[in-house]
Amino acid sequence: MTQSEDEVTRPEAVGLRIAHVSDIHVGAHDELTLDGLAQDLHDADVVATVVTGDLTMRARTHEFVRAKAVIDQFPRPTMVVIGNHDIPLTNPLHRMSSPYGKYRSEVTEHLDPILDLGMVRIQGLGSMPRWRWKSGRISQRQTDDVRATFADAPAGTVRVVAMHHPPSSQDLASLAGGTGFEAALVESEVDIVLAGHTHVPAVQVLPLRAGGRTRSIIEVVAGTATSHRTRGIARSWSLLEITRGTLTVTEHYAAEGGWRAEPPQVLPLRSTPLDSQGAG
Repeated sequence: MTQSEDEVTRPEAVGLRIAHVSDIHVGAHDELTLDGLAQDLHDADVVATVVTGDLTMRARTHEFVRAKAVIDQFPRPTMVVIGNHDIPLTNPLHRMSSPYGKYRSEVTEHLDPILDLGMVRIQGLGSMPRWRWKSGRISQRQTDDVRATFADAPAGTVRVVAMHHPPSSQDLASLAGGTGFEAALVESEVDIVLAGHTHVPAVQVLPLRAGGRTRSIIEVVAGTATSHRTRGIARSWSLLEITRGTLTVTEHYAAEGGWRAEPPQVLPLRSTPLDSQGAG
């Protein structure tokens, strides 16, 4: 897996095209969809792939091996972050003593990777602590990492955070440490958060406030790309096209004989002043 320092250039008017894939759940997957996924990513002419967790169903070695073989076929560079299904469930001792061992040995050593694509910089965050099962957590160290990653970003860089758990979640999948994390997103002028976990594709604008400053951040949640656990929605992945002023999201849904693209959604970036004052 690529950790950082990958430079990709493309005319700004065209935009930078990135594949956002999540929740492939090897071990509980549809074989035909898994086999055809990489080709659809390549056909979309993307310059990088971000995978936001749940590579496996039960964090077994053979599942990681298969998931890694599939991800190795995706357009490179690739960034991968861990999901809640990627640490052991049925072996409590292993979960506590070496929760990330198989993930690190079979997929990547990096739990909080960085990917630099020139006009886009991405900070990956491993939001799955050993002591939670479904819910996630962002630590103080990770919020410091977000600030450090974007502190020296050139003016105009589109700033992206990639993680498994959606910051918007208000149910059992909510994030511990979320208040401090939101402050880091605002203070670091993050534009986009990529997530998975819900198996339901969604795009929304999150109005966040911290220290008297407000910022609108676009959250893109990718659906499950290949899992049987579709929750009534077809398997999908999200195509992102990023310019310095816009984000275009096109959902690709699995269909008989291949994939079909839905009409794109276009959203403005930096739509809220960085230093606007909250009213009370």
